[in-house]
Amino acid sequence: MVIANTPRLRCYAKKALFTTLVMAVTLEIAHFRAQSQIDEALAERLPEAMKQIQAEQEEAALKAEREGVLASWAAAPVQVPEGRHIYGNPSAEFTLVEFGDLECQFCRRFHEIPKTLVDQSGGKVNWEWLHYPLGFHSLSAVLGAQSVECVADLAGNRAFWVFIGEWFKRTQNGGKVENVEQLTSLVDVPVDKLKQCLDDGKYEAKVNQQMAKGKELGVTGTPTTFVIDNQTGNQMIVRGAQPPKALLKAMKQLIGMRDSNQDKPPAQTETH
Repeated sequence: MVIANTPRLRCYAKKALFTTLVMAVTLEIAHFRAQSQIDEALAERLPEAMKQIQAEQEEAALKAEREGVLASWAAAPVQVPEGRHIYGNPSAEFTLVEFGDLECQFCRRFHEIPKTLVDQSGGKVNWEWLHYPLGFHSLSAVLGAQSVECVADLAGNRAFWVFIGEWFKRTQNGGKVENVEQLTSLVDVPVDKLKQCLDDGKYEAKVNQQMAKGKELGVTGTPTTFVIDNQTGNQMIVRGAQPPKALLKAMKQLIGMRDSNQDKPPAQTETH
């Protein structure tokens, strides 16, 4: 059947076309609005998502740095008896007892020397740190000594050595560390717990006792190192930031002294 092309049909066709166009435009507008709402939602969530990603990346970087630093001080036992701080084999043949100051530029220069000797000794040498913040240095030297004691209390002996090593790395001339919080994060110690330990004055007496012991032994500056033969108890003093050969010479002399002590009981050292 043939439908005549009448004005009425043409009118219906135009209306149908118009309706179709309106529906298409309406759908497009709806789609645009929906997409805009999605974009707005994403825009609102994006900063938080980026912050989370950044935080995760920073935490991963900190974890890697922490593991690397801890590995470099792996020779330090995690825990040692009687609150001592020893790097190396606790039963070593020789002990290097250093009276040190965290604000001392010479201690900073010297720090890698005993570490290297211990690392290369095959377990025959260890290293012990005692605090001796000098009176003419700022209060940060005393607070640094107390801080590292708090770190050892909260995270163990290895964290103690990491904290001192990183403290020295972060000072240009043996001065104070500007960002102690960053140091505590390296040893996984909460800042609030460190502050609480310092506020309580928990290790003030210990630092003072070690300073008094140093004075009694004739320490007048830092670093001062007592090289101790743990077989006999004999000891020799090495003053200042001396090269490795000075410490090795002292150990050689102590070995030479052993023959004169063969018939004597081992002496008890007063340095520790």
